[in-house]
Amino acid sequence: MRCAPCRRHWQVRSATATLPRGPVRDRYRAELLAELDPLTVSAQAKFATGVLASSLALRRAVSSHPSPTPVEVAMTTPRKPLLCRTNLHHDWESAHTPDGQRFVRCANCHKERGDGRTGMSGAGISIGGMG
Repeated sequence: MRCAPCRRHWQVRSATATLPRGPVRDRYRAELLAELDPLTVSAQAKFATGVLASSLALRRAVSSHPSPTPVEVAMTTPRKPLLCRTNLHHDWESAHTPDGQRFVRCANCHKERGDGRTGMSGAGISIGGMG
């Protein structure tokens, strides 16, 4: 007979065995085992049983959304404009943090303008000026 934690880990491993082999299965297994460890013994039992009971639904969900190919990822990943990448020109604009603090950033690449000490350059900020 297995000890309770080993049994719970076995249930999660069995549930993720239904997933397609490779990084998707490995990622789900690692995440579910990480969620299992800090729980109490009774909570582990409920969690592992729920994971095992929903394993086929998880498989359908994962299989119905194929992961993008590297070419698709490269085509959909936005790139910084050339002048921003080379740090030759930025289109500076004023922006606000969620708590209301003001700062200056590039409208195109969202690089923040600062003096290296406080995150803000001094009084000489020109909005929309040259970078």
